Amino acid sequence: MMPLLSKPARHPRFAPLRVAEVKEVADRAVSIGFDVSDPGHAAYLDYVAGQYVTLDAEVAGERVRQSYSLWTRPARAREEGLLKVAVTEISGGRMSPWLVSTVEPGVTIGVLPPMGEFTYLPTAGAARHAVVAGGSGITPVLAIMAEILAADEATSVDLLLANRTRDSAVLRDEVTALVESSGHRLRVIDVLSREQVRGVRHARIDADLLDQVWGGEESDIEGWWLCGPEGLLQTAETWIGGRDVDPARVHRERFTRTGPVDPRPDPRSRGLSRERSQPRA
Repeated sequence: MMPLLSKPARHPRFAPLRVAEVKEVADRAVSIGFDVSDPGHAAYLDYVAGQYVTLDAEVAGERVRQSYSLWTRPARAREEGLLKVAVTEISGGRMSPWLVSTVEPGVTIGVLPPMGEFTYLPTAGAARHAVVAGGSGITPVLAIMAEILAADEATSVDLLLANRTRDSAVLRDEVTALVESSGHRLRVIDVLSREQVRGVRHARIDADLLDQVWGGEESDIEGWWLCGPEGLLQTAETWIGGRDVDPARVHRERFTRTGPVDPRPDPRSRGLSRERSQPRA
């Protein structure tokens, strides 16, 4: 059965949402929580884990639009009345430096309702999932992992997570909290490329490391979730492609840096290339 994805309105419009919370979640990265507790904002809580929202704001006299992934599962968003995105400052960017350095609670920003097809809908039954994420690619998969682990107590997730340094690891505390709240059904394999820390692999994700983590166990994996920069995804896709893995089980989302964002792009464009395989039955 094909899962039904949360769909935006036929002609989605930006609505002004108040920033209720700003928290540092890594070096030069913040979580921004928008107040959606008003019943009139119900459309913003009708989303699927893995989706994103597009923000619209005037920055330095220019109208800028950019999209950011939601990092909490929908049930948590409804409980808190907050729609949370994670933003990492990008050198030369127009919106991210402003969001990270300037935005404070009380500021109002235009936000489109959630959209996107890199998603997971809860499914009953024991299953094992594998996640490969790099840098800010942890953002949508954190929501997806939380949803997977909440779906069934017999479900588990392996997360292979690449960062440059410990301080640059976005939402690190939230990942740790999910490990603990899930009864350690989330297994995290950290990899740091620019810092040596005792007990943490100092390397980049490559075929040898993927062999060490999942070699010979590919048939046990119900879903593969890949999110991050192009090079990381190419490595993971090549490795998976050499195994007997049903392509329908592989879900991917590429995060790529682009040039300056057009101040008036299609609201569904995002400076990030999003790609998803066929949804699983």
